[in-house]
Amino acid sequence: MAAVALEPISPELVLVCPELRERAMAELPDVTWDSFVAQIRVRTPRPTAEPRDDDGFLKLRELYRFGLGALAAGTGVTLLLTLIADAIR
Repeated sequence: MAAVALEPISPELVLVCPELRERAMAELPDVTWDSFVAQIRVRTPRPTAEPRDDDGFLKLRELYRFGLGALAAGTGVTLLLTLIADAIR
């Protein structure tokens, strides 16, 4: 066995000898763990800059105020036109 330890293990010997098979299996890298880590690295988003919550909140608040203003203006115009239509009849 000392001569075999110095040489690369041949695939034929691994099929025949259980001790060499276990040694060859122990020398193989853990492919499943490496692929799992690689998938996690790909799927995990990396932040490009420090997040600033106040900018997004301010834009959302301005959009909300604009929407409320448009809704109020539309309601006011509808009410005014309804009153004018009722007065004309």
